[in-house]
Amino acid sequence: MPTMKISDIKDVVPAPDGGAIVVKAEVVLDAKLTELEIAITTDLAPTVAIALLASTAKARAERDGLEPALEVLAAAVVASGSAEKVRLQLLFDQGKVLPVEMSTEAAEGVSKDLTNELVIRARSTNSGTGSL
Repeated sequence: MPTMKISDIKDVVPAPDGGAIVVKAEVVLDAKLTELEIAITTDLAPTVAIALLASTAKARAERDGLEPALEVLAAAVVASGSAEKVRLQLLFDQGKVLPVEMSTEAAEGVSKDLTNELVIRARSTNSGTGSL
């Protein structure tokens, strides 16, 4: 399977039909530098953004031996302007807020994953192997 690493993001633009976000990037694909466009459907864009923030912070922490630069202090879900969507608001230090609008179906998936993670951490805390 080919390996790919994004070396530089050149631009992020909406697709002409509004159905996707297009990320124009420079990538290293099997040791060769090339330009690439990655289309992320609009419904998946918030989830992809959160995953990228988390994986970038984790990779930097492992590389530099430092704590992540971004750490979510709190999260809240509020109504958006539509019955089909909700807004997830992530609170970072210094009061910075990242609002992420997503479909209710995606929000239910995020909620389920967060609940599962809390259960796992609570169990490991109770056994003396983790922290909340």
